[in-house]
Amino acid sequence: MRRLLLLTVLLYCIQGNVAAKQRACGDQDDCEEGGGFCFEGKCRKSPCTVSSQCEEDEICKYTNVNGKKKTACVPYDETNQNILNKIIDSDRFCTGGGRAVFNFDLKLATCDHKQGCPEGAVCNPLYGVCCTKLKTCPLPSKTQMNSKSGRPIMCQLKGGMKLQCPRGGYCELQTGFCCTTVTEEEKRKVKENKSKEKVVIPDEEETEESGGSIGEIIEKEKERGKGREINRPWRGSSCQPSIGCSGSAACICTSKQSCRCECAAEFGYTVASDGKTCQRIRRRLKERCKSDMECSAAFSECATGGCRCKRGFQRDGDGGCKPINYQCVNRQPPLVQDNAVVTCNLRIAGKHRVSRATDSSFEEYYHDVGNSTMNDGNERDDCPEGHYCVPVFDNALKKGYYQGFCCPSPTEIVPVCPVGMAHDSSAYPDFGCKECPGDHYCHRDSIATDKEICCPKPCPSLEDIYLDGQCLTVSYYGDSCTVSAQCTYHKESMKEDEFTTLTQMECAQNICQCPAGYTFSEGQCARVMCTVGLRGEPTVDRFNNLIRCDRSGDCSQGHMCDPNTKVCCKGINRCPKDYVETGALCNDDNCMGSTEICHRTSKGKAKICCKLEDATEYHVEEKEAEDEDYVTGETRRR
Repeated sequence: MRRLLLLTVLLYCIQGNVAAKQRACGDQDDCEEGGGFCFEGKCRKSPCTVSSQCEEDEICKYTNVNGKKKTACVPYDETNQNILNKIIDSDRFCTGGGRAVFNFDLKLATCDHKQGCPEGAVCNPLYGVCCTKLKTCPLPSKTQMNSKSGRPIMCQLKGGMKLQCPRGGYCELQTGFCCTTVTEEEKRKVKENKSKEKVVIPDEEETEESGGSIGEIIEKEKERGKGREINRPWRGSSCQPSIGCSGSAACICTSKQSCRCECAAEFGYTVASDGKTCQRIRRRLKERCKSDMECSAAFSECATGGCRCKRGFQRDGDGGCKPINYQCVNRQPPLVQDNAVVTCNLRIAGKHRVSRATDSSFEEYYHDVGNSTMNDGNERDDCPEGHYCVPVFDNALKKGYYQGFCCPSPTEIVPVCPVGMAHDSSAYPDFGCKECPGDHYCHRDSIATDKEICCPKPCPSLEDIYLDGQCLTVSYYGDSCTVSAQCTYHKESMKEDEFTTLTQMECAQNICQCPAGYTFSEGQCARVMCTVGLRGEPTVDRFNNLIRCDRSGDCSQGHMCDPNTKVCCKGINRCPKDYVETGALCNDDNCMGSTEICHRTSKGKAKICCKLEDATEYHVEEKEAEDEDYVTGETRRR
């Protein structure tokens, strides 16, 4: 027992937000001033959200508080051994001596660019998990902090897309934070003393990290920036957190030198049938589960070992959860027509927030708008006059819009959740989103009140979309799917022009792919038309990819390089050597560009514009005299 208590003290020695010192009490009246309750002769904190808010010998859990079921800080005892083991095992997510933060329901507190961590914790971007403290940047670099929130700026979340850091900084891929660049003199000092180390403690102004030779780390960063393809390891293989893993696996470290690609069960992943990739576990209502991420029905959670509808929702008889009530501000009833609540679409044009106001990565989604509707001419929403649209979730079928229902214009400032029940930390009279967990979002009714309230999300995972009462996994090109709304692009680099038409992917034969007549090129489904040769569609390889070219020599026999679209097209080039057709006809010398000539075809019936291929300045000067002689000879023959 003495060894167990010592381990508990070590785990809770560094607190991000420690409760006030305990006071002795004889009855509840002795604890009224601090807002706590009397338990076993001491005043205890209630309510609580995470154990870091409690004393060293306490944990936060549901218990009996003065006859009511609430969260409270209670003494640690041997019956909580499984909880302690879970906390110890979770410390692999946090470097620098920190420990992972748990919600009061004993689930890991997760975070991302929109959802921050509880007060006194910092987000680890490598795993999306909240920690009491964390290593951020190698010496002598300093961590770039958000001036408003005072938290470190994240630049790469869970091995995903790298974001731009503020001026004077770079993205440290080993930690996922923005760090300041260093001089050669600073590099030299670090090499002389590699043992110096500083870890980040939440709410401090500056943070540092030892990481060996800063010169080596910066050189690796430069190599990663050259655009080379990174071969990430598969499940079961050794890995580096800065590189990540393939097949939806996560790089999980049991120690500083021991990291392996595994399926993150905490986030709803399990081993796929091939043994080397991971797949999301999907459970229906009433089916057994281990985490909220496994439940596929929107507004559901994993409770008592199975997927259940959250508080404020009930089964809809179709495998999903529906709201028990639709609630408007000031307890007004929603607009009802034909015994059904009137739904609406809201264009992104207000001041709603989906994250806490102090989130370092949060930006307002919309501009100011008045209390008006489409009928007033601003096309904000489609509710009738005297009503406005309350957004509930993103409309997966209509990009740039939220879906919700119509409420009457309110008169009082009393925030409510549009659907479901508010989180316990966001209760009357203060409301707010200071301790809003990851499976909720911060809602604010921009028309009625500036007060925020913590409301349940339909889908807790950022990798899901909400559609027809279900949470569906986002799928990319070539991934499995069930509906087309799942299919999305990693990036959108191409733009439409007079030669190129873009479209959305579709789910065909349970695979995200391009519609008939479109080719997957540069990350998008595009239809490129030839402007030369036999016209029509360009040639593709055996994988249905466009064959790109810089000159006709890059194409196979009987094909030429289209100078307008840079793809290989069927047809015989009728221009002189080193020239290619532009697709335009000409009379005398009216072709566009200094590298184009007007050429009569071999049959002599038409004149076409021909463009010099690979026309660099040096090439143009070298060919200039030769082209002039050729054109003069052609004129004489005519």
